Amino acid sequence: MSLKQYASFNSYSGADIVASINLNGKNRVFGEIQTLTYSIHREKGQVRALGHTNVKGFTYGPRTIAGSLIFTVFDRHVMDAFKRQMLHDLPDKLTAGNFITDELPPFDITITFANEYGHMSRLAIYGVTIVDEGQTMSVDDMMTENIMSYMARDIELMTAMGDGLWTMGYGR
Repeated sequence: MSLKQYASFNSYSGADIVASINLNGKNRVFGEIQTLTYSIHREKGQVRALGHTNVKGFTYGPRTIAGSLIFTVFDRHVMDAFKRQMLHDLPDKLTAGNFITDELPPFDITITFANEYGHMSRLAIYGVTIVDEGQTMSVDDMMTENIMSYMARDIELMTAMGDGLWTMGYGR
């Protein structure tokens, strides 16, 4: 990356984002996803010395990566295709009638950003495991939403892809 790229300011809207999930080596683009959040929390303890008012330093504890996924519900559960594939691949591990999303093995999420100016970026969340799931349906809402909370093993923060530009097959 050049210094010039760091001097420019580029942004992406929600319409510039494509989310895909890799589960058991199978990729699926999630057009249903409407919100993805993540947060990184790391415990830090204060180190104090007798006779000193101020903190001398900090100890670093474990890190937690977690967030939420919110999907628009159409006519079936958002993980239905993965559920059917897993029931086919692992029939002895899962039961057909009682599959719950927290039974999914860890999966990876890749978010690809591309705006109308040709800039591209990527964010990846690794080892995602679902810890909570719920659904919101109401006479006051236009759509039904499926909400999942997750914890993850690792995250690759948003970075520009290549030189940050795409050319749609045309040379520069």
